[in-house]
Amino acid sequence: MIDSLREDLSSWTRAAIRADLGPRALAALERDVAVPAAVAAESGTRIALLTRLFWLGEALDDAELALALPRTMATASAAAQRFFLPSDGGWRSPWQVVPIDIPPHLARVEGAPLTKGGHADLDTVWIASSHGTLQGARHGEHFVMGVGGATRTLAALAAYEPGQRVLDLGTGSGVHAVFAALSGAQVVATDISEVALDMARFNASLNGVAPSIDFRLGSLFEPVTGEGGPERFDVIVSNPPFVITPAAARARVGELDYRDGGLEGDQLSAQVVGGLSSHLTPGGRAWMLTNWEISSDEVDPFAPVRTWAGPDLDIHLVMREKLPVTSYIEMWLRDGGLTPAHPDYADSYRAWLADFDTRHVTHIGLGYLAAGRGDGVVIGQELRGLAPANVHDYMERIWAGRTQTDLTGLAPVATDVVEHRFYHPGEEEPWIIKFTQTNGFGEEVMADTALAGFVSVADGELTTAQIVNALAQLLSEEAGNLMEKLEPQIQHMKRLGMLTFEEPVRA
Repeated sequence: MIDSLREDLSSWTRAAIRADLGPRALAALERDVAVPAAVAAESGTRIALLTRLFWLGEALDDAELALALPRTMATASAAAQRFFLPSDGGWRSPWQVVPIDIPPHLARVEGAPLTKGGHADLDTVWIASSHGTLQGARHGEHFVMGVGGATRTLAALAAYEPGQRVLDLGTGSGVHAVFAALSGAQVVATDISEVALDMARFNASLNGVAPSIDFRLGSLFEPVTGEGGPERFDVIVSNPPFVITPAAARARVGELDYRDGGLEGDQLSAQVVGGLSSHLTPGGRAWMLTNWEISSDEVDPFAPVRTWAGPDLDIHLVMREKLPVTSYIEMWLRDGGLTPAHPDYADSYRAWLADFDTRHVTHIGLGYLAAGRGDGVVIGQELRGLAPANVHDYMERIWAGRTQTDLTGLAPVATDVVEHRFYHPGEEEPWIIKFTQTNGFGEEVMADTALAGFVSVADGELTTAQIVNALAQLLSEEAGNLMEKLEPQIQHMKRLGMLTFEEPVRA
């Protein structure tokens, strides 16, 4: 029946929903708002019926079910009806199922299972999860999270290649394991929840990649650490239960294993980061989402994560948001289904706030990181505005420039950079010069005349040494002294991806 269901879903994509129900309906669904889509789905088209059944969680009668899933119902009508739940004189899906676009930077391996069997759209997977707020359900103990903004962020970051060994740590619905398998990787997917693993197995079968994924039950790295030591992987991807929730609050909000780590503070995220280097191959990469505590006396918001890395792990950490603890508490109380009118709201809030206060925590950093074995280099960046559409490519540029190398014989190229000069009225010389990224995270670098001159001719033709020597003559400075002054600034712009370096076009 899975093969028939896969064929029936093959034309039900986000693009098809947008075309059939309209962009307003799709945008509402992506915000977890049902009404605009429910109104549009009254059209009764096959796309509308599939959306009602799987995304909105509505019941369909026998005739509607046969129209929505013709192959499934024709090939195994009795079995298919057992697959659905009787509801209001019709049939309802036990899960929410949503079509998900495959990130454009991932390459589908030719001949992968999902390219067979009559797919109309090779850029989509279908992911089942628990019914949630869209269907009016409160998240419970065995809730399996669907594909939300956090999952899409991680999917936009991680990359896989054919033949790689991939670990999906805390797989949940299994979406990242499915993406990796479609890229030709062999995957180990772990989770502490048997319910989540069952859902992930179903999704692997639905998307035709079950033979490529080994599902294992257990906490964090336990399923991949045996008597012979830790298993190693070319890629580790993880959306762990990083939400910082004290035990006193969990007793009221509920045991939400899909999001709450169950350890004090941010220690679950710390344990995941701390275990990466021993489970990565040389040259292996890790991508994960994380939250971390920031105390009142910390000037550097990335300081806590720097302590997690250790001397043999390099990290590129991006803080997409820095929330006051009050905003953080309110966000996750809402996520757990507690509004201010709920009788448990105030006590849960007090317990949460008291827990943060005991550690002098004033803010929570929310973000994501890329990591790999190295020398303990930690690059921290703050996201300003929206992440770039090609966030994977941008972070790869940062990763390539994370270490300090001798740049004198390489040619700099100013990449996605604009220069701003500010003048007082009537003055010829600018009082501020700065460079701003037009892509990436909108980084800004203040510049003096020497750095401005250097970047202005960074077009790949001259080496760093040649540019500095020419500038030294123009500025009447000794070339060695100027190089000593400029090098830290040049290396900084390299680490931010604002300068890249290559072999010179001309010597």
